[in-house]
Amino acid sequence: MKPPLARAALALYPPAWRARYQDEVLALLDDSGGGPAAAASLAWRALPAWFWPSRHLHDRPARMRASLATALVSWSMLAGLGLVFAQLTQLQGFTAAGHPELRWAYAVFDVTLAASALVAGLGGLPLWLLMLRLARREQRTRDTVYLLLPVLVPVAYLAGLIVTVRLVGGADGLSPGWFGVVTLAGFGAAAIAATGPGVALRRLQPRGPALRLAATAAGLSAAVMAVAAVAIVVAVTSLTLWARQFAGYHNGTVPGIYLALVVIAATVTTVSAARGTHAAWAQP
Repeated sequence: MKPPLARAALALYPPAWRARYQDEVLALLDDSGGGPAAAASLAWRALPAWFWPSRHLHDRPARMRASLATALVSWSMLAGLGLVFAQLTQLQGFTAAGHPELRWAYAVFDVTLAASALVAGLGGLPLWLLMLRLARREQRTRDTVYLLLPVLVPVAYLAGLIVTVRLVGGADGLSPGWFGVVTLAGFGAAAIAATGPGVALRRLQPRGPALRLAATAAGLSAAVMAVAAVAIVVAVTSLTLWARQFAGYHNGTVPGIYLALVVIAATVTTVSAARGTHAAWAQP
């Protein structure tokens, strides 16, 4: 295996894991003469290292920070999937006559998504302000930018969306192709906005009550968001079974892929946030 390929795979791992194991793994790959298949296997194993950070590599604050960083990104992806669901179903007035569970699923989704965002925002605000003050006091411009990404990126995305709609939108809005482009750009923007505070968490390494509050809020927010994910599963399944006349629901492949993504994002969010909350309240 050429060094760039191996190092690219190792770059996917958490910093604490790389600091402990990178040299050993590189030596092992060099001795075994691994190729692209070994790099792919190594990259795939990076996922558990993020979702289930090893206790011996982190103290309690570090475990909270690692869990918060992962949960923030996965929560953002899950929220994005939820907004796509609302745009393509609820806002289009899709219903299934004689199946009230669909309307209930819409209502539960609306309430739980808003509640989850509110809990996460209120619980994480003190930590965000703490890190912002720390970055400004120490004149760490890069970390300040990382922390401001959740504000700057959505504004830039919305501005780009308005321009795109005006340039290529028709009487019925965007075409399916452009809607797909806008959706993918939205997921990319969400990932960037969520990754910024995660990087700042690792670089600034905050501790104290604000970190514990954020970890606790993340656990509660993830639990509420899991209910929203269940509502999405119920609604999409209902539409696939009983509203097949609507575009996209006559074939179960696309809804199936979408639901798999929802389940994966919800699982990662719940597991990561739960581990952070457990670290926040575990006995020293």
